[in-house]
Amino acid sequence: MKFILNNKIEEIDAPLGSSTLDFLRKKGFTGVKEACHEGECGACMILLGEMKGSIVKYKAVTSCILPLGEIIGKHVVTIEGINQEKLTPIQEAIVEEGASQCGFCTPGFVMSLTGFFLNENFVKEDILTAIEGNLCRCGTYAAIKRAAEKLAEKIAVDNLNYSARINYLIELGVIPDYFKDIPAKLEELNEKLETNDKGIKVAGATDLLVQRKEIGKPVFLNQMEIRDDIWEEEEYIYIGALASMEDIRLSKKLNELFDIKNDLTVVSALPIRIRATLGGNLVNASPIGDLTIYFLGLGAEISLRKGEKRRIIALKDFYKGYKQMDLEEGEIVEWLRIKSIKRYFNFEKIAMRKYVDIASVNSAISFEKEENKIKNVHLSIGGVAPVPKYLEKTSSFLNDKKVNSEVVNQALEIADSEISPISDVRGSAKYKRLLVRQLIIAHFMALFPKMEVKL
Repeated sequence: MKFILNNKIEEIDAPLGSSTLDFLRKKGFTGVKEACHEGECGACMILLGEMKGSIVKYKAVTSCILPLGEIIGKHVVTIEGINQEKLTPIQEAIVEEGASQCGFCTPGFVMSLTGFFLNENFVKEDILTAIEGNLCRCGTYAAIKRAAEKLAEKIAVDNLNYSARINYLIELGVIPDYFKDIPAKLEELNEKLETNDKGIKVAGATDLLVQRKEIGKPVFLNQMEIRDDIWEEEEYIYIGALASMEDIRLSKKLNELFDIKNDLTVVSALPIRIRATLGGNLVNASPIGDLTIYFLGLGAEISLRKGEKRRIIALKDFYKGYKQMDLEEGEIVEWLRIKSIKRYFNFEKIAMRKYVDIASVNSAISFEKEENKIKNVHLSIGGVAPVPKYLEKTSSFLNDKKVNSEVVNQALEIADSEISPISDVRGSAKYKRLLVRQLIIAHFMALFPKMEVKL
């Protein structure tokens, strides 16, 4: 099993379910730092390039939670593969702004920013998003921010196609000259992992490689016929189970219906969103899974497939108990779909921190309006039950109602009767009940800004 490491072809001589970080450091690439081993600090950031048609698409990913099996036939770039005789413009900006103190986190910041400029979705106003998954334990964030913003103005790659972008970045010294030869080398390498359906199914591994040091007998779902794109068909928008959170966040089709690009900025950080998948989030069955709560609030349906057999169920019927799902042996989640219609929608999340944190309570609501009444209401709440909670009674009550303060107050009482929060590290049961009330009120304040809710 081979891949390209910087500018050389390498062979994998370690278990495919082990961490790419561990493999790289054993090979002597110690510029890739080991710190959290949970994908949350960015010290181990690398670039991962994959052939898509005739071009290579690069993403900055945390190598600590990247299984080795995922790099077969791809291009892995470490800080050592970026370094040249002179500092790159990114490294220069960090030095000039005094953004590196102890230096431990610096390689990760360099790789994240390099990945940002290689990304075809580059928008200079979003450059700080590129480093939201990087921590500086010395706290030089103001200098890092200045360096990043200076780079966004200096390196102008807007609207450049792949070839022009690569050539431009090579010319500026952002990346070495060998990058232009990588597409041909990957095509010549043509390495693919053999498919196998017996073992532990792996999608993004953003949770699995946190739970364990190594995944025994991994079955990589991206080698199976599961879609990772987003498409429209008849009256639905479909999202493949292997679509990443970031692809979902940036989907033009979805953003035409609701502000998902902004909503999902509070979900994890960019390196995790790049790897984490829709299907993984759904079958993780976390009571506070952000994507699960989001799509429950949109009345989503999912397809469960086993061989040629397929059954379609409402997402709200998928969860049967804590970590228990309506999933038969051998079945996999194939896709999720929502109606392709413009709806009133709002998503709320309360956590200890606004960004890069697990929710204490999260919630989503959607509905249509007809003659001052709301129809087809879907309301979900996370963190207050053993499962991602669809508020069936509250949704039913709100259907065909003209929204006013009295209706909202009645809905609050019904919602309170549907939940069963427990006290834990994210808050007491009493606190979570209060949050449910506040988030439902927040929904109506956002969607009916002129309405005054009297409690």
